[in-house]
Amino acid sequence: MNIEFPVKYFEENLVFTQDGTCWAYYQLSGYNYDFLADDEKEYIFTKIKAFFWQIHLDTHMLVVPNFQSIQEKHERFKSRLSGSLKEAAVKHTDDAADQLERLLGKEGTEYLFYIGVKLPKSEKTQKNSLLQDIKEAWKEFIGSVNETTGLDAPEIVEDEIKRYRKAERRIHNKIYSRFQAEPVSEEAIQWLIRRNFYRGIGKAPILKNWSPAYSVHYKEFEDGPVTVRRPLYHDVLRLSEGLIDDTPRRSLVLKQVQGGEEREGHVAFLTVSNVPFEMEFPNEEWIYTIQSLDFPVELSIRTETMDNRKALSAVRNKQKELKDQDRHARETGNDTGLNVLEGRQEAHELEAHLQKSRMPLIKTSIVIAVSASDEDELKRRCDTVKDHYQDMMFQVEQPYGDQWLAFNEFLPGSKRYVKDYIHYMEPATVSGGMFGATKQLGDGEGFFIGTTGILDQPVYIMPNRAAQGIRGTKTNALSAAFLGSLGGGKSFSSNLITYLSVLSGGKALVIDPKGERGKWDEDLFELQDQVNIISLSAKPEDRGRLDPFSIHDDRKEAETLALDILTFLTGVRLDDSKRFPKLTQAVRIVAEGENPCLMKVMETLLESEDEVASQLGEHIRSFSELSFAQLLFGDGENHAAISLETALNVLQIQNLELPAPDTPHEKYNLSEMLSVAMMLPISSFALKFIHTNRSIFKVVLLDEAWAVLNTSQGSHLATRLVRAGRSMNAGIYFVTQNADDLLDEKMKNNIGMKFAFRSTDPQEIENVLSLLNLKHTEYNASTLRELQNGQCLFQDISGRVGVVSINALFQDLFDAFDTRPPVAEAVEEKLSDYDTEKNREQTGVYI
Repeated sequence: MNIEFPVKYFEENLVFTQDGTCWAYYQLSGYNYDFLADDEKEYIFTKIKAFFWQIHLDTHMLVVPNFQSIQEKHERFKSRLSGSLKEAAVKHTDDAADQLERLLGKEGTEYLFYIGVKLPKSEKTQKNSLLQDIKEAWKEFIGSVNETTGLDAPEIVEDEIKRYRKAERRIHNKIYSRFQAEPVSEEAIQWLIRRNFYRGIGKAPILKNWSPAYSVHYKEFEDGPVTVRRPLYHDVLRLSEGLIDDTPRRSLVLKQVQGGEEREGHVAFLTVSNVPFEMEFPNEEWIYTIQSLDFPVELSIRTETMDNRKALSAVRNKQKELKDQDRHARETGNDTGLNVLEGRQEAHELEAHLQKSRMPLIKTSIVIAVSASDEDELKRRCDTVKDHYQDMMFQVEQPYGDQWLAFNEFLPGSKRYVKDYIHYMEPATVSGGMFGATKQLGDGEGFFIGTTGILDQPVYIMPNRAAQGIRGTKTNALSAAFLGSLGGGKSFSSNLITYLSVLSGGKALVIDPKGERGKWDEDLFELQDQVNIISLSAKPEDRGRLDPFSIHDDRKEAETLALDILTFLTGVRLDDSKRFPKLTQAVRIVAEGENPCLMKVMETLLESEDEVASQLGEHIRSFSELSFAQLLFGDGENHAAISLETALNVLQIQNLELPAPDTPHEKYNLSEMLSVAMMLPISSFALKFIHTNRSIFKVVLLDEAWAVLNTSQGSHLATRLVRAGRSMNAGIYFVTQNADDLLDEKMKNNIGMKFAFRSTDPQEIENVLSLLNLKHTEYNASTLRELQNGQCLFQDISGRVGVVSINALFQDLFDAFDTRPPVAEAVEEKLSDYDTEKNREQTGVYI
């Protein structure tokens, strides 16, 4: 069957067709769905339903997989790389692309969502007389006849394009309020056309910086000259290059020449012949559910709106038809068919429902496209799709002889060609499909951190993207949180992302209180000499390195930090009218003198004749006598600053004894109190670090962050860190077992990406879900409980949530970031063949 290529011309997001209509196409960014509570799903459902109640125009919804070349994505990222490690970063990016192609194939798949709206016929701003309207209609008729017979080239009046553009802006407001959709580009429309001819073959080539060609002509009429465009039809037609063979009748064979060789793809089009009268929502999202299949599937859904009056008329006509069938059966002495009886009952119910609700009906047709590289795989996939929809009581057919017609329905601007499978559906049935719901995660560019979904879609992030004000993002915060119980993978993932950020041109300060990163200068050989391990000890040369007056040149900053440390150690509250003024006075006296230090503050208090001040001095001296306390209590003589000139700096403190996270403050011993206090100047030192070069993205990785966040002084300091980080192009990465530490609204709103690893404690699960802005449902809680090692619930900067399997890709990185205790050598040898080959080679990350 010959079908004229439907697209006459397109400009920006407008598609002009051969039958004189104009469509506007938009792309949806997609929204999170899986982890929403039922009332939140109901809210989205209501918004989509309202759209179909109000649009009163034909629509064309497309759900299409985008096959992204891994090599192309990595090449784009390489063009963004900078810094002293650029050469190493380029090599790592190339190696990562090769490894991903080996594990996942050369192309990754992500679903894209488009909606086209047939614009109303443009109206002139000035009203014509009856005679002028007749003349206009006559001119349109003659023009269409000339175009059809080939006597004249197809043309579009310039004023008509402008009027359609005004109509499109009005439609865009409706689309955006319901779907947050944006107009597509000309390149996107080109791709939506070309991709149809490359199904089962590979990625469709795109003509860069190309627009459909046209010529401008001026036509003289009685009321003056009119400017018209005459599109060069064959220029648009070139987008349909390829050979299509429809001899299989229930499928098509597509052929293209790529790289001098002919390649072949197979595609079959399935149609929905029956939709259940009643559908359950949520749980039967018939559009969204295709993303759970292990191969890509496409959907084309065309709708026309019948207003309530027309819908009632159509239902009543159907009632008459069924009544006649019933009467005819009785008159001939036959039993009335069950389908007729059920149809009459359903028609009566629908009529009553329409009269009560005043809702329209949606005239809908659904076409499913399944493609594969060979015929056997195509058959398996078609059977899987049929079974999948059969479970929801949808009847899916593979029509004989209509494959070429169905192929054309996927083209933007085309009309409904297959008219045997039309359904009159309620707006709720169409809306319940959850068009636009996605499993897509991450930024779509940057460096690879893992995979998600049954298709193992690669997840890419750019840590500094949130602050760039990109439309569609839900936060501009650069900080991140890594949460979970021991051994889940939070340290591993934070280490990996910090390392990749440094490799990409950033700088990092890693606070390592447990001393787990002491061999990074040897293990991370790609960073060459850009790793600086700073290990502070009780040696004389390190005395006072964490003294507030050594860290800060600004005396006021040093005073504030000194008071934070001393009030924490002594338990003095701000409202303690006896002790707090004494402490403040001593700190101020020392700060105004020469070579200030904490040791002099203690001596000033001890030398005071005031009994309260003297007691405070004794209290502080009990801490200063511990072996590693001299890091905090300087003598005012050692002014050696900690150098952070290298790209990756790891700060460690020997003999630090942090308490267990769940230990109450009142049960801390002296060493534990001092260890927690040490985290305050370290955090303040991080504040100084992020105020360096604003043009370079910086990361502060704060391991065991609970030790800082669990105190009022530390919490205030952490809030300052995240706020300063946003303006200074720096991200603070909090690694902690306690989500409760981050639930303060000031802190919560300043954290962008969140990585929640496995947790089994009920209260902790509730806190984690609250941090992710998810409701505490059984599904969400069980997902968090049942995460495997290396898996996490990831919330990206667009607010989408999904399960990600973190993947370092390379064994050397896995070994460098692995914080598990070493396995005995004999046991390791026995497990190496199975474990390395089957687990690490495939995923490279699970702990």
